Amino acid sequence: METCVICHQLQDTKHFPNYNICTTCHDLLEDLMTEYFLRTIQKKGKDVYKGYQKYLENSSQYISDYKKIQRNSGQQFKQIDERLRSELQSGGPKQRYIELMLDTLEWLKSTPEFYNYYFKEYYVCPTCGASIFDHFHKHDVGDWLIISCEKCDTVIKKFYSPKLV
Repeated sequence: METCVICHQLQDTKHFPNYNICTTCHDLLEDLMTEYFLRTIQKKGKDVYKGYQKYLENSSQYISDYKKIQRNSGQQFKQIDERLRSELQSGGPKQRYIELMLDTLEWLKSTPEFYNYYFKEYYVCPTCGASIFDHFHKHDVGDWLIISCEKCDTVIKKFYSPKLV
């Protein structure tokens, strides 16, 4: 049996074909990636003109959605790391969870290619081809957060009861 690349415990299930990640670390990784995914796709300007101007700028510079997914990862790491370390110092009941989350975050920092691997199917709508960065709709259905294409309503990603770290 393989060991998890994050916590080095035995891997109980293979969640990602290219990575040996146990169920515990997979769940923690899902929490981190959910927050990052939501922050990334929601960075749309409130002003339509500014949003269009930014779109033209990005298009003319040939910045792809593939690159966009990693653009603010450093800032994301820093914010989560600071919150987790602050919580860890308080010595609350979630100490083991926070320690595991910090291990997961450290692994993610050292494996930036995982972002592109994880998000490879979420850049564009599989039905109409629209960029998820430009055309998404977010809504809650019971314990699920659903991200769907704003143009054709295809479900892109479902998150079960996501907790922002």
